[in-house]
Amino acid sequence: MYRRKKSQKIFDGVDDPRRTYLLRLSLREHPSAKKLRQHLGNTSQDVSSDAAQLLANLAKLINSKKILEMGCSNGYNPLILALVLPSDGKLIAHVREAEDVSYARGLWKEAGVESKMEVKVKSEEQTLDDLLNAGESGTFDLIFLNLAGETNCRKYYEKCLRLLRTRGVLAIDGVLCNGAVLKKNALTEKVQSVQQMNEAILRDARVFLSILPLADGLMLCFKL
Repeated sequence: MYRRKKSQKIFDGVDDPRRTYLLRLSLREHPSAKKLRQHLGNTSQDVSSDAAQLLANLAKLINSKKILEMGCSNGYNPLILALVLPSDGKLIAHVREAEDVSYARGLWKEAGVESKMEVKVKSEEQTLDDLLNAGESGTFDLIFLNLAGETNCRKYYEKCLRLLRTRGVLAIDGVLCNGAVLKKNALTEKVQSVQQMNEAILRDARVFLSILPLADGLMLCFKL
């Protein structure tokens, strides 16, 4: 009766030997990407390396030629995704004003993907609105949306879904809010926004979805 419950966590932190083992046997990291990850350390809000590789694998499987990265933090995930694009592919990377991709740019060039990149330093909403107003609806194969610090999640989801083509993939990072979505009271505006979006997507007949326990929760939405 008083026995301690067994932990439900998959891994006990990033240094868990089980996670190290899985990464050793599955992570195929480009040298430039590894260099960037090591340079960033734990200061970046980029998606984890295993999640980034999963997104790149999906992008390759659906023959992506056009990708939108919303909230690219410091440039790691855009690099991973750009590596699987064909030579005429394009990746639009939205960068928040406080983020610095100057070091990443050098490694994008080193990896031979700089010509595929287009960086937009604007607000999330302005970037999405500009693309929609330019007639880009239904043209993106894969969209990555980083919810770090966001309070307009459902609005961004709707706009991203409009930009995504049929059978495209919308990947949303941060849907667990470090576990705060489980709280019932005293929720911040950000957590409430994520909760409302999660519930809305569950009922959204326009997509199939899965939530994976990678990093802070990675939701994959497959547009029908």
